[in-house]
Amino acid sequence: MVVSKCHGLLLFFILMLFSENCEAIDTVRYNVSHKFVDPKQTYYVDLLRLALEKSTPEYGPYQLIENPLEDTPQARTLDLLAKADLIDVHWSMTSIKREQKLGTVYIPLLKGMMGARIFIIHKDLQSRLKKHQYATALLDYRFGSGNDWPDSKVYAFNSLTVETAGAQNLLKMLEQKRFDLFPRALHEPWSEVVGHPKLQIDSRFGLCYPSAMYFFVNKNNHRLRKRLTDGLHRAINDGSFDQLFSHHPITKDALKNGYFEKRKVLKLRNPNMSIRTRDTLHSGRYTWQPLAECVKPSL
Repeated sequence: MVVSKCHGLLLFFILMLFSENCEAIDTVRYNVSHKFVDPKQTYYVDLLRLALEKSTPEYGPYQLIENPLEDTPQARTLDLLAKADLIDVHWSMTSIKREQKLGTVYIPLLKGMMGARIFIIHKDLQSRLKKHQYATALLDYRFGSGNDWPDSKVYAFNSLTVETAGAQNLLKMLEQKRFDLFPRALHEPWSEVVGHPKLQIDSRFGLCYPSAMYFFVNKNNHRLRKRLTDGLHRAINDGSFDQLFSHHPITKDALKNGYFEKRKVLKLRNPNMSIRTRDTLHSGRYTWQPLAECVKPSL
């Protein structure tokens, strides 16, 4: 009996020691498409990994898992996230509805650059655009945008004529001249025009509105939301966030070649922007400097 009790105590202490040294691993699943390959997604994956790395001292190890959901529209992906089904995090342009539906990490991943837009156009249109002196001339053109993109509501709210379709169809529609201007965030069009000889990036105009790209998680996943928030804040404080933003292949060339501050820019209002996002952008801490005028509350 004495031996049995000793063995039981020994086993208990071994289990206690094992449990104290065996940390739980945060599993983080995200979605990218292999069917419609988008090089721009590497920026968000790298930033996600940076946030998880920076938060490891407090939250422990993690496992980042790519879970491809082929041909899944953005709205459907966010629905899956809301149901905690198949994925744990997604990055998307924000809206009031999305912030109400999901857990939001209130740190703009692109420092507001999602609202800095330049245009993919048909090459036949460039000579006509060069004749305009003011950005208000853009009001007379037809814009293309995705069915489930918050941008579409921004354009309609500002009385622009908008043709909407599935994201994968928009470049083909532009080649067919079914609309005139395809607004893309400053980092987006450079790779998208490759392989489309009829299309080019307009050299003179742009538009802007206050906007933010956020990480979203399930509403009840408080640990992951807090972990990503803390990790991104640490990256901002130690400079590694700005280092990634300034030197990542996806954003580096856009900052260099987009010369947004030299363009004639049409300023729009964003009805989908929450008060918290407005205040976050207006604080200046998270905003790319050339967009300072675009994120003022008066817009």
